[in-house]
Amino acid sequence: MKKVRFGIIGCGGMGSGHAGQIVAADARDFCLMAVADVRPAAARSLARKYDLAWFKDGYALIDSGLCDAVIIATPHYFHPPLTIYAARRGVHVLTEKPIAVSVGPARAMVRECKKRGVALGVMFQQRNRANMRKMKRMVAAGKVGEIFRVQLICSHWYRTQAYYNSGAWRGTWDGEGGGVLLNQAPHSLDLFQWIGGMPKRVVATVQTRAHRIEVENTANAILDYGKGRTGYIYATTAEAPGMEHLAVCGDRGTLVAEGDKLRYAKLTVSLTQHLKSSKKGFGLPPWEWKQVALPKSDSRHIAITRAFVDHVLRGKPMAATGAEGMNELELSNAIYLSGYLNKPVDLPVDAVAMERLLGRLVRTRASGKGGNLRRKAAAELKRLLGAYPA
Repeated sequence: MKKVRFGIIGCGGMGSGHAGQIVAADARDFCLMAVADVRPAAARSLARKYDLAWFKDGYALIDSGLCDAVIIATPHYFHPPLTIYAARRGVHVLTEKPIAVSVGPARAMVRECKKRGVALGVMFQQRNRANMRKMKRMVAAGKVGEIFRVQLICSHWYRTQAYYNSGAWRGTWDGEGGGVLLNQAPHSLDLFQWIGGMPKRVVATVQTRAHRIEVENTANAILDYGKGRTGYIYATTAEAPGMEHLAVCGDRGTLVAEGDKLRYAKLTVSLTQHLKSSKKGFGLPPWEWKQVALPKSDSRHIAITRAFVDHVLRGKPMAATGAEGMNELELSNAIYLSGYLNKPVDLPVDAVAMERLLGRLVRTRASGKGGNLRRKAAAELKRLLGAYPA
C-alpha cells in the first residue's frame, strides 16, 4: 500500500470536519474516497461537495472495497460494532472519542483489531498541544521527581441548554450514553492519565445541575494510586467562566498547565530531604516559578490522521492507540460506578457491573429521546460476536 484510502462513517459535524481537513490536506499518501451515514441526505450532500462515493450505512462502505481505513464519527454506541466489522474485513480504524460508551465493548474492539492485525487509533488530537507534550516529557524526565498528586479541573466545557436541545441524542442515556464524562471531558481525562498515570481506586460523586438533561453534567473524583499518591478530577459543563487546569506535584517540583501555557516550580532541594533536615519549623524549601518555553505544535484532527497514516504505511507510532484510548474510558466508567452506586470502585472496571448500571439508568431515567441507540448497537454486537461483550 502506497496510499491510505479513507472512508468516513458519520456525516455530522465531526465527520464533515474530518472530510474537509483530509481533502484540504491534498496529501500524497492518503485521500478520501467515500462517506456513509444512516441519514442518506447527509451522506449524499457531503459526497457531492467533495465528489465522493456515498453509502447508506457504514457496513456498506466497508464492504465496498473502496477504503483501506475508516474514520468512525457516529454516535458513541456504534463505535464497537463498526470497528469489529471493519477489522474482520481487514480495514483499519481511526475512531472518534470516546472509543466506546463502556469498557466491555471497548475491550472487544481492541481484541478484534489485534487478532485481525489491523490498526486501531483514537482521535485524541489534544495530545499534540505543545504544553501537554512538553509536560509529559518533563514528568517522564523526572523534573517533578516522585509524584505525590495529580489534579485536573476541566470546567471549561460549558454548554447551554440550547446545545443539548440541538440533537435528540444529546444528553440521553440511550442515545449518547453519558454526559460530561463521556462527551466533553474524554480529552481532559485522556491527558490526565497520559501524563499522570492510572489510579487503582476511585471514589466519586456525579450530579446534574441547572440543565434539563438525563445524564450528569458534573463529576468529582478522588483517586488512589497507592503508596500515598492521590489524584483529583473535577469536570462540568455547568460552570462559567470555567478553567482548564492540570497539575502534577512531586518531590522535586510542580508543573501546572493552564490553557495553552505551562509553569514549572523547581525545588532546589527535594521536599522529602528538606522537611526532614530543615531547622525552621515554617520555612519553605527554595523554589522558583518559571514559564516553560513551548515549541510550535499542530493539535488539529488532521495531525492525528497523518500519524495514523504513518503507522499504517511505515509502522511509526500512532498518537493514541485503541489500547491507550481505553484508559480514559476506564476512568469515566469508574467514576460512573462510584458516583451512582455510592461506593469505591477498583480499576480495571468490572464490565458486567458497568452494563448493569447503564441498563438501570436507561430504564429509570431515559425519556426515549435518544432513539434507543444503545439497544440497536447491542443487537449489532450480538450478531457479530454471538453475545454482548460485557
